[in-house]
Amino acid sequence: MPQTKITRIRRESNADAPMGKYLELAGEEAANRVARAIAGPPPSDEEAEILAGSAHEPVRLYSRVLVTDLDTGERDQFRLVPEGEGDPLHGDLSLSSPIGRTLLMEYPGAVVAVKTPGGRRLFRVLRVEG
Repeated sequence: MPQTKITRIRRESNADAPMGKYLELAGEEAANRVARAIAGPPPSDEEAEILAGSAHEPVRLYSRVLVTDLDTGERDQFRLVPEGEGDPLHGDLSLSSPIGRTLLMEYPGAVVAVKTPGGRRLFRVLRVEG
């Protein structure tokens, strides 16, 4: 009997959404991951130095994350927290925010595209702690 390979797609369940929508979202997510892997300018010398000293661990809940906004060059550091606990003024970014959702499980060096109310923004993950 031939073995079949099962691919699992991590997605929130929503009983009201048709299955076709889930498949469409899964395809978009796969395409976005490929685009993120090749997108963005090469890191600057300063960014490369930070990346070289970074542990190679993904962004998780309660991680402290240092990112660069590739459009403005500004750096931001925040801690990823559960939904409802976000407080951007104190550096706590909710997992339910567009940036929080996108950065989850990304590694240092990744360039991610985030759809925000102000438009699409590109961020490079520089350091992940915790």
